[in-house]
Amino acid sequence: MKNLSIVLKALIVKDKNILIIRRSLDEKIAPGVWELVGGRLKFDESLEEGLIREVKEEVSINCSILRLLYATDHISRVMGKVVILVYLCTPLDKEVILSREHMDYKWVKLEKFRELIFSQIINDLDKYGILDIEELK
Repeated sequence: MKNLSIVLKALIVKDKNILIIRRSLDEKIAPGVWELVGGRLKFDESLEEGLIREVKEEVSINCSILRLLYATDHISRVMGKVVILVYLCTPLDKEVILSREHMDYKWVKLEKFRELIFSQIINDLDKYGILDIEELK
């Protein structure tokens, strides 16, 4: 398997709360798991264009990208080599409307975020010191 995917994720923060979304139970990858908003970059998009599109598709909000938080990679049985870029974002809209790929969303404080979110995401965020950023304190 020699596939390479670039996945863009948004740590969307509003009033020190983080937006998390729960994957539908019929999804092939990680059904029912809480995650950050985001998805795969298309070939003809810039990183920022791809992230803004993914946020709009998954939760129907526009967002402002503040900065890149970190980049990491891993090997997936389904997707091959995956490079993940996580950006700090702020929402420009209030109403969240989920795509069919997701079944729930929550705005959560950091403590609840740690309880609910997929453990590998927490490991990466801790590895790079992301959960200590001023926007969450």
